[in-house]
Amino acid sequence: MIGPLEQMSIANHPIKGIYFIVTGAPQCLAITAMSYMGKLRIAFGVEKDFIDTNVLQACMKDAFRVICEAANEFPIK
Repeated sequence: MIGPLEQMSIANHPIKGIYFIVTGAPQCLAITAMSYMGKLRIAFGVEKDFIDTNVLQACMKDAFRVICEAANEFPIK
């Protein structure tokens, strides 16, 4: 989801970052992505004792590393 490009505030308190995730839904894995002020935030919700969160985290870090390396191979026009 594309979020605000400019910083927001609530009661004159600046919001540093936002993300969203649906809770209570009958699903083993939920992944949401939202940008705020040009930064992408990805949230994961996993069912307790169903998905090994350490393995998931390691796989996602590796996947993002591969994506970043591939993206850096192309010059910005």
